[in-house]
Amino acid sequence: MDALGKAATAAIVAEAYLSACDARFPDSQQARQDALAGWGHRVDLAGYERLIASAAMVMPDLDEDLEANRARAKALVDDDVAKDSSVCGDLRATLDDNDMFDIARPIRYLLRNADSFGIVVAEAPTEVTSPELEVVSLIALSAELAAKMDEIGSKSGAEQDRDLREARQNHAENWLALRPALAINGRITSADTLREWRGDQQSTFLASCRSFASDEQEATMARDIGAERVVIGQIRWLREDREGGELSLDDCRVLDDSQFDNDRATVADESRGLMLRPLDYAEAYGAPGAGIVLSDIDRVLYDAEFANRMDGFGNGYTQRDEDIYVLLRDGTAYRHAWNFAFTDLNLDLSRQREPDRWFTWKDEADQLMLTQSGGLDVGSTIDISEAKRLMPVPEGQVLNATYYLLNVGMGGVRSDREYAFLGDGQLRYSRSGFVAGSFGTSYIIASGKRAYDVATGAYSFDGYTLLIQGPEGEERHFVALIEGHDADRPQEIIIDGQVYWMRTNEQ
Repeated sequence: MDALGKAATAAIVAEAYLSACDARFPDSQQARQDALAGWGHRVDLAGYERLIASAAMVMPDLDEDLEANRARAKALVDDDVAKDSSVCGDLRATLDDNDMFDIARPIRYLLRNADSFGIVVAEAPTEVTSPELEVVSLIALSAELAAKMDEIGSKSGAEQDRDLREARQNHAENWLALRPALAINGRITSADTLREWRGDQQSTFLASCRSFASDEQEATMARDIGAERVVIGQIRWLREDREGGELSLDDCRVLDDSQFDNDRATVADESRGLMLRPLDYAEAYGAPGAGIVLSDIDRVLYDAEFANRMDGFGNGYTQRDEDIYVLLRDGTAYRHAWNFAFTDLNLDLSRQREPDRWFTWKDEADQLMLTQSGGLDVGSTIDISEAKRLMPVPEGQVLNATYYLLNVGMGGVRSDREYAFLGDGQLRYSRSGFVAGSFGTSYIIASGKRAYDVATGAYSFDGYTLLIQGPEGEERHFVALIEGHDADRPQEIIIDGQVYWMRTNEQ
């Protein structure tokens, strides 16, 4: 059984390296355990261990032989690590790059042909769960999932190791699948998603419904957006993200939580199930002029990159990366991503709940650098030396030109918006969407306008705010001019964080 010898050798040597390295460098033990867990998932080490346990019942000398091999491997590896401990610094590379540890195929062969050798491999053990349906809050469940995945390896290790990430996800999915169904309590946040809110925080995991028990249940979820409900469904898959993740459910049913008693499954420490809840529009918007004060601003910058790409279906699309940065005189900076002006921002809530949008900045030696102050990427830097300066539209300015945005996104979906400013202070603005196909490297764009996409109203400018008196009342949009452009007839204008181009007679 050459396959058994290869698999056993790899498993024994990997274990020996882990033991020798942990003895010498205990502080980095977690990283090596993560490496072994990721490798073990890739090669199905759990399947090998079940095979060995079953094989020992029909091969009396197997345990003794394996133990002797472990002793020899330990002595050799201990000596090897004593001479060169570099393997301890990156055990993952050793397991990935050395052919000795490429044992996925031998293990598959052994498991598939075990019966031929008289070995009956036991099924993977499962936990015993209650057959009763238990309602659990999504925050408590999120905390439980974090702990369950840590049984396999660390979250930080999984960020760098796809195999470990899959192993963590599969372990949590299998644990969830033992339940007759998932009954989750939370707030309906869209027509197919549920998340639990708790003040300024929310559950790290989002639950999404990929299918419903009936059309009526689907309509109920869409109707009850913003309400507290219990969603019952079958686990379809689990995905772990850098922060939190998503539970995908099938056959969803939506019930009023009053139909259940108030008892909910709880955990001793819910902190791992909580994360900052991002601001919604109503929270982010403070009031006119209640946000960043113009006198506190050093400069406002527009940093953009456009690239033509192809999606997986051969459709051409434009990737637009556009960012607005507000650099303050106190050395801090804010990445503005709302469609109202930063002068209307709720500053206190933004600093608290949008930490990933705040930076410090330095302008030295012709290099303008941002350093992120909070969020997952705290300490990371961004070079915005090539960004363009923005200016507010002069007070009382009127324009007499049409500006348009045309973008073809992934899947050939066209986004087409237009602002037609008239010299009499009136504005006509429209937007429409069409599907565009591709022919070779050229784009075939469907065009046209629909009457209900067009609105009219009076407009005026107030610093970085475009005020529109539209059909549904006043609208406040972020607006800016690129420095150096003629304010009376700019070739480009920034509206809601995106650049619009002046339409000429030929367009």
